[in-house]
Amino acid sequence: MIRKTLRRVLGRNLFGNLLRLINYITLPKQVERMKEEQATIDSKTKDLSLYDFATCPFCIKVRRFMHENNITIEILDADNNKTHKADLVTHGGKHQVPCLRIPGLEKEDKWLYESDDIIAYLEKIIA
Repeated sequence: MIRKTLRRVLGRNLFGNLLRLINYITLPKQVERMKEEQATIDSKTKDLSLYDFATCPFCIKVRRFMHENNITIEILDADNNKTHKADLVTHGGKHQVPCLRIPGLEKEDKWLYESDDIIAYLEKIIA
């Protein structure tokens, strides 16, 4: 129990918030696109949802990529919001973040885990 508490306090809270601060200070400038091109990307990402924890380093990595590439996606807090956490576990299958929910047109939604896979998916959208 003590080990779990130390891990949460030192790992998530202290280290995670330190990463958030460093990320905020070092955020790169956003890509600027023509209005039509940005509107196309926005229309492709409008139904996507990113489940994340504010202090998760892998979530920070995805959010940083989104900021740098001017990608707007709904961000859902799966750490503090019980509804989002329940949706993530019930539909996605596990309580792991980051997780990108990609709505299915005729099938079920796709739940994409792993920051590198999410970034690769988003790179295809903006290409």
